[in-house]
Amino acid sequence: MMDPTLDYISRYLLEEEIDELSINKDEAALQDIEKPFYEILGQKYPPAPNEQLLTSNKSDLSSSSSSTSTSSNNNMLAESLLVMEYCRGIEEGMKFLPNINKLVANFKENIVSADPSEVKYANSARFKLAEKDDLGMMFPSRSKKYTSDRDLDILEGRNSKISMIDSEEPVGDDVYDEVLLDCGDNRLKGEIWSLRETLQLEASSGVSKKTQGDHHELCTLLIRCSEAVAIYDQQRAQELLNNIRKQSSPSGNGIQRLASVLADALEARLAGDGREYFRRHIAKLVKSPDIYFLKSHHMLIRAAPFTRVYYCFSNGNILNVARNARKVHIIDLGIKFGFQWPSLIQAISKREGGPPKLRITGIGFPEPGFRPAKRVEGVGQRLLEYARSFNVPFEYKGIASQWESIRIEELTINDDEVVIVNCLFGLREVQDETFAIDSPRDQVLKLIRQIKPQIFIQAEANRSYSSFFLVRFQQVLSTYAAIYDIVDSTIPRKDKDGKLLENVYFVPDIINSIACEGSDLKEKPETLKQWQRRNLRACFEQLPVNPDIVKECKKLVRDGYDDRYFIQEDDNWLLQGWKGRVLAGVTAWKPRLDEGC
Repeated sequence: MMDPTLDYISRYLLEEEIDELSINKDEAALQDIEKPFYEILGQKYPPAPNEQLLTSNKSDLSSSSSSTSTSSNNNMLAESLLVMEYCRGIEEGMKFLPNINKLVANFKENIVSADPSEVKYANSARFKLAEKDDLGMMFPSRSKKYTSDRDLDILEGRNSKISMIDSEEPVGDDVYDEVLLDCGDNRLKGEIWSLRETLQLEASSGVSKKTQGDHHELCTLLIRCSEAVAIYDQQRAQELLNNIRKQSSPSGNGIQRLASVLADALEARLAGDGREYFRRHIAKLVKSPDIYFLKSHHMLIRAAPFTRVYYCFSNGNILNVARNARKVHIIDLGIKFGFQWPSLIQAISKREGGPPKLRITGIGFPEPGFRPAKRVEGVGQRLLEYARSFNVPFEYKGIASQWESIRIEELTINDDEVVIVNCLFGLREVQDETFAIDSPRDQVLKLIRQIKPQIFIQAEANRSYSSFFLVRFQQVLSTYAAIYDIVDSTIPRKDKDGKLLENVYFVPDIINSIACEGSDLKEKPETLKQWQRRNLRACFEQLPVNPDIVKECKKLVRDGYDDRYFIQEDDNWLLQGWKGRVLAGVTAWKPRLDEGC
């Protein structure tokens, strides 16, 4: 049987490709309708949105329209496009409606299902049929192509509740399998060994050659350059940047690629352009984030055991806690694409006596763009389909919001449920007390205590970023030197997905941490010891590591991965690392209910 996570990714990838084709066709038709309206106004039709970002501003359009006639035409254009998009939205929506005789709606709970005996999908999200762009025009909100700098601002606030249902059209698993993976039992092991064989060929041909001298010299230059940038010594910083660029390359070995990224970030900081430089990088990912992330994740689980171990640890603890439960409610803080849950769904489907009813509340941060809840919506639809294929009763609710502003009432906690809170690497994106008097991070921990889960599972990177730039620079350099060494040691240099992995997972954090400052810093990670102290202060009790789960996790690491990876227990954490350095850990907690808390 195919690995559930890989099967889920392959389905996701196919859906992205089909959706992209559909969007392109829809946009062509939309352009044909829009062009006559531009001609009425005497304006040139703008370039296709996939060729350049929309940079015009609504105020610019208003200022250029000095006559009453032009203003009236603008209003007519906006109204006409609004009607057009409304009708188009209805037409699109009808495609997803089931047979009206089978439709069951629960308006009190905001849940809609094709049949009350089947699985259900509910969503709490801000959603509009269409949104205005900076020109005041109406465009379909599902499109990935209409992007502007304004779209990059995170839209805060909670979303009005809607109900969504998936298409009843059956999907053939054989089609999904052909996209990315086949159904062999040893497919993942085969891919891992294939990577290692390619690496051995590169090493024998000299492609992966690197020296310790290169590493030391580049690190020294980078640290000296950061010191010059810190005091805005333009001349000295530029001299050092020139030297760094001579010895670094985006296509070189690990330290050379890292130096290239750091040099760009230092230069942006020196020019006072750090925030905009970071926004421009994110804009590139916003154009087609799903397909990038999916391929990157696929490469990550082939090259390193970290993610699979976290899933194994988390799902193992969930299965133990919910062994006899009839209803299980998982609150996933930072659900992203939901890659963790197909394997859990498959596991509980085999439970003796039948599977429990599974509820997942997927919580994510608002996404840039017209639909801040797009990702959490899509996750629910795909998990719904997966649950159906294994006959697991399923319900989903998505919330896109700043986590510290979520109220417990929104989570709909029921007394007859076993409740689990799951958070893998998400809390580092919540601000701490550095920039807020009432720490948002502590507020989220307080919310988790209010939920009173049977177990709270947390995974974190073992690193800390200082508020002081020079200290933070050396922390980032040290952390990513180890990470790029992993990439260099486990992924062939010429593999395009390896470069994609760096650009999606690593480069945004490096740029943000070096080029930006203050409240523009998106992450504030803490070491495992710091997290332990914080959680204990917040009245959580750390649970001992289950030896059976540890045994299973260690088996995963031994299944073909590089023997320089290690996994070990320490102080109730399950630690993972590379060449003796602890990079991350995962643990389990439960809230203390004594009077002192």
